[in-house]
Amino acid sequence: MRLDLNVRENKVFFFGHTCYNSTSVLQKEAKVLKKFKMNIFRRTLLLSLSTALLSFLAFGLISSYHMKNLFQKSIDNGKDVGEKMVHFTEEFAINQAKERLASLAFERSRQIEQGMSKISNDAESIALQMNRILSNPDNYKEIKLPNVKKETVYNGNPYIYFPIEAEKKGITDELKREAGLSSNIVDVLNIVSHGYAGHQTTSYIASKNGFLILIETSQDKNAKVTFPNDFEPRERIWYVDAEKAQKTIITDVYQAIQLYPAISCATPYYDANGEFAGVAAVDANLESLYDLITKNRIGDTSINFTLSNKGEIIISSTKTGTFAVSKDKRDCRDSLNKEFAKEAANMVAGQSNVVLLNVDGKEYCLAYSPMPTVGWSFGTVIEKEEIIKPVNKAKAIINEITKNITHSIELLFSQHMKHLAFTIFLVLLWLLWISFKDSKKFVTPIVMLTDGVKEIAKGNLDNKLDIKTGDEIEDLAESVNNMTSDLKKYIENLSKVTADKERIATELTVARNIQAGMLPSVEPDFSNKKEFDLAATMIPAKEVGGDFYDFYMLDENNLALTVADVSGKGVGAALFMSISKSFLKNNAKFATTAHSEGNELNLASIMEQTNQQLIENNEEKMFVTVFFGVLNLKSGEFAYVNAGHNPPLVCHKSEGQFTFIRNEKKNCIIGISKKAKYQEHHLTLNPGDILFFYTDGITEAMNEQSEQFHENNLKVSLDSISEDSNANKILSTVYEAVKKHAGNAEQSDDMTMLGLIYKGNE
Repeated sequence: MRLDLNVRENKVFFFGHTCYNSTSVLQKEAKVLKKFKMNIFRRTLLLSLSTALLSFLAFGLISSYHMKNLFQKSIDNGKDVGEKMVHFTEEFAINQAKERLASLAFERSRQIEQGMSKISNDAESIALQMNRILSNPDNYKEIKLPNVKKETVYNGNPYIYFPIEAEKKGITDELKREAGLSSNIVDVLNIVSHGYAGHQTTSYIASKNGFLILIETSQDKNAKVTFPNDFEPRERIWYVDAEKAQKTIITDVYQAIQLYPAISCATPYYDANGEFAGVAAVDANLESLYDLITKNRIGDTSINFTLSNKGEIIISSTKTGTFAVSKDKRDCRDSLNKEFAKEAANMVAGQSNVVLLNVDGKEYCLAYSPMPTVGWSFGTVIEKEEIIKPVNKAKAIINEITKNITHSIELLFSQHMKHLAFTIFLVLLWLLWISFKDSKKFVTPIVMLTDGVKEIAKGNLDNKLDIKTGDEIEDLAESVNNMTSDLKKYIENLSKVTADKERIATELTVARNIQAGMLPSVEPDFSNKKEFDLAATMIPAKEVGGDFYDFYMLDENNLALTVADVSGKGVGAALFMSISKSFLKNNAKFATTAHSEGNELNLASIMEQTNQQLIENNEEKMFVTVFFGVLNLKSGEFAYVNAGHNPPLVCHKSEGQFTFIRNEKKNCIIGISKKAKYQEHHLTLNPGDILFFYTDGITEAMNEQSEQFHENNLKVSLDSISEDSNANKILSTVYEAVKKHAGNAEQSDDMTMLGLIYKGNE
């Protein structure tokens, strides 16, 4: 059967042959057989008869000779199969147990590993925020937290603790200020603590000057916090080890101040000068890990345990024996049992394996898997006797089955010889009759099926084959009917999908054209401006993007410039871009009108007003980084506000090189905080000076090795521009450098650039 399918302009054409009309099957049966000259019928009949005759004659001649040998071999094979089945069953049971143990060890090690990795990441997040707070103190207000020694504090609430030594020396104003500033960390501590709801954990920071800020979590949220008066955080193992290592560490098991066995993940944090300022940490109760390793054990004798990087069993589901936690913290690598000592050394070395070994007078199957983050290893064991217990039962059953099979073979042998001759005679007569009937019955539906397929191939998909044979031919006919139905549905769906794709493509094209139309063009409104040369471009990563640029005259002397980057990409980012651009431009125009009436033109106020407007009804929590500036074309004074955007570059003609315009205090991005305040900055341009603005799609453009373009390459590209280059040449030079760096790598983010050459009164 052949179907030629051709799709053009959402229409599907079929080319085929005439189909057989199933309603005239019975009337045409005789003509069909005559048309094919009975070839299939004769061949089928001849094949059936010849095969049956030869088979039975051969069987009758050799069966007597081989039956005796077959009888003995059957008995021997039955015994051999029984023995092999027992051996195979035992090996299979052990291998199955090994696979299950290996899977359990890997699963539990990964679960514990993920939990420790989360604790490590949370501790590093706390330290990172402390670095930001201490590096930018002007951005934060002092917060007063309850002192656990003087006030009642409940689980889940932050508090501060001053050691006795600090109180004896007197809490100075400088220490109070540091504590108040550091208390801004409670926002991050709250987020971290909520991630461990239902578990007993503590998240905290300890300053090198003595105070401690922390939040405790437990299942009892109404419990009061109790804290020892003589606690000195700087003497605790997590503080000492983190300060000494100057990196993230995971402690050994120790007793927490809340009297539960715990481990801590601690990492140092630093002040604005890069000097050690304290330690951020998260600790966890080991009882949650104990619950994890004791559940879903395999069998009654299985034992789960965790081995530390020092070879000590720190958690175990059993209380006694070699695999239990020892009070003297013995190193299992020094165990008197050499087999277990060897495997313990492999576990500490970070290996994984499944082995059989003798421990405490019993043979066990041991599986273990490493946890690289903490340097631990998870192990699980089960007694071999429990594994093969079902095998012993199977052995008795197999022996009984073998005995019964032997007896049955003896009976069959004696009966077979009696019935063989009579059976051959009856079967030959029956085959002669049934072969003739079945050959005719077999041929007719094949012919019907052939003609029916020809009609379908012609394109008559409404034609259905009505063949009821009760075998594969009927299944084939039903499959052909299903195929015609599927083809009809496919044609309809193909037309609909093609139309939908064209509609979506058209809508995206319109959206892209609309977005492109929203961005201003230098031609023709700005082409006659002699005070400056301006060029801008935006290349979206998708059909529509979230970057935008804008430039417009606030009045005859002041040129407004904007470059911005909306969070995300696609249609949502494009819509938010449109709103942000409109709000900023409208606020700038309104402020300019007020300025013309004698009020001061305050760019920071414009940015704050735009920020407030964007936050209203911003349910998607989108935000945008913005660099907004106003250039006085007469004086060359450039006032600007940078709301979290990439620093632009300026090239003073007298210096001949580009430098980044950076400010010590960074402004917040817009669309996030209603309380955000913005600071306006100024610089003066002389004729010939150049400004270059961009989004992170330029500096973070990646090549095939995932290497970013970076700010250094951007500066090198700009410094290579000749003095007589115009604004368009500046953009094209940077773009070519970015494309050369990216190579064949796909563009991952929108790329936006704006270049301006100030000419002044020249």
